[in-house]
Amino acid sequence: MKNVKKAIALVAVIFGVSMSSFAQNGLSVRVGGNFPMGAFAEGGSLSDIALNNASSKLGGAATGFNAGLKYQFDLLGNLSVFASADLFYNGLKGDLKEDLLKLDDDAKLPTYMNIPVMAGVNYELLDIAGAALWVEAGLGVNFRNISSLESESNIFGSEIETGTSYKMATTFAWEAGVGVSVADKVSLGLHYYAFGSSAINGDPYIEDGGAIGNWADQFKDEFQSGKLNPSMIVIRLGYHF
Repeated sequence: MKNVKKAIALVAVIFGVSMSSFAQNGLSVRVGGNFPMGAFAEGGSLSDIALNNASSKLGGAATGFNAGLKYQFDLLGNLSVFASADLFYNGLKGDLKEDLLKLDDDAKLPTYMNIPVMAGVNYELLDIAGAALWVEAGLGVNFRNISSLESESNIFGSEIETGTSYKMATTFAWEAGVGVSVADKVSLGLHYYAFGSSAINGDPYIEDGGAIGNWADQFKDEFQSGKLNPSMIVIRLGYHF
C-alpha cells in the first residue's frame, strides 16, 4: 500500500506540472475495461501464481478496469499532443483464485495495479458532422505494483500466518490507439498498452507462528523471481470538459 501511495503522489505531481503548462486546453476523464494479453493473461501452476518461482513469467491476470485523466492541446492543424495518467487494476483469474483458496479460504490474494504516466500525439483523421476519427500513440513510464499474498496454515497444531510483500517496479511503457469523438465531448477508444518487462522482487514473512514459525523465519530472505511483462487491450469511454 505504501508503494501505491508513493506512485499516486508522484503521478499527481507529474500530471499537475503537465496541466499547469497546458492550462489553456482540454481536460478529459476516462474509464473502461482492460483485457490482459499474452503471458500476463496466462495462468500456470500454484507457484506461478505465488509469483516466487524463478522461471515464472505467467501473470494469470483477469479482466479488469481502468480510470484516468488526459490533458490534450492542439499543436498544428489536426495534430495534438497530450499528457495522461491512468490506473489499471486486475485481479487473478477464477480458476487460479480457486487453487489458492483451497489452501486457505480466507487467503488475501495478489492483485495487479499498473499506473502509466505518458505523453504522446493524437491525430484527427476525419471529421464528419461533428464526429471525428482519430489515432494516437504515447510513451512514458509505468509503475507496477502487486499487492501482498497472505495466508494462514495449521502446522503441527500451530497457526502460522505467512505472506509475501512485493516491491514496486518502474518500467518504460507505450500505447497506441484509435477512436472516435462526438461533438468534442464524448470519445470511445480502443488501445493497446505494453507496460514493459521487469523482475518480480519480494520479501516473504511469517507472523504469529510460535516455535515452528520462529524456526522457519530464519530461512526466509528477499527473492527475485521471473520477469513479468504486462500488456493489454483497453476499451475506454472519455468525457471532455
